[in-house]
Amino acid sequence: MNIEEQAVALYKAYPRKVAKGAAIRAIKSALRKEDFEVLMEAVSAYSEAREGQDRQYTPYPATWFNQERWEDDREEWTPFTPSVSAEEAWTEVRSAIRKYGVMGMTEAREALPESIMDPLEKVGWRNVCDMTEYNSGKLYHQFRSVYERLSSCETKN
Repeated sequence: MNIEEQAVALYKAYPRKVAKGAAIRAIKSALRKEDFEVLMEAVSAYSEAREGQDRQYTPYPATWFNQERWEDDREEWTPFTPSVSAEEAWTEVRSAIRKYGVMGMTEAREALPESIMDPLEKVGWRNVCDMTEYNSGKLYHQFRSVYERLSSCETKN
């Protein structure tokens, strides 16, 4: 395969198909620095890691190749997912509120794991206890955001 064919093959294997002209130029430049087989293996691994993820967080192929991202730590390619999903944690929070009530934060703190209690305290025990159908979605999204951020920090430390 010539360099043009290799570049097209790498472009086709990359998980995001945008800005083809810039991508092909960047890939050709990368092929002058690295063997085709190395790049294809990296692109295949990256594509697999990005499978099922939101495309908006996948860099354009030109960016990926220009920044030599094939040399990145591959653990960074896979997004962190906590062992207990945010949905499951939220279900545990709601069960604790039903069981202990507004004044039962101390009991809930003893019953819930720290990984769930910390984000709950950041959102506010009272806020969640006073939740209505109108603000339940907003409170859940706040909880999920804090829960995933804190869980991710725990894993990286």
